[in-house]
Amino acid sequence: MKTYTFVCLAGNQVATAVDIQDLAEDAYRRHALSLLRDHASAETIEVWQGEAVIDLVERAGAFLGAPAAG
Repeated sequence: MKTYTFVCLAGNQVATAVDIQDLAEDAYRRHALSLLRDHASAETIEVWQGEAVIDLVERAGAFLGAPAAG
């Protein structure tokens, strides 16, 4: 497990939510997509590990699917 910080950014690059999770390395992108489903104001999710941005997950072109159960 690794600790990831997810920053939800609105279209104007203002952070609308921050979420910190301990996840398996192959699970962080799935979690970022779930944040896009849950936070309508988010256009991009910055994924941080430590002091570095490791991924940007953008709403544009993302397949969000149905909300996760439970």
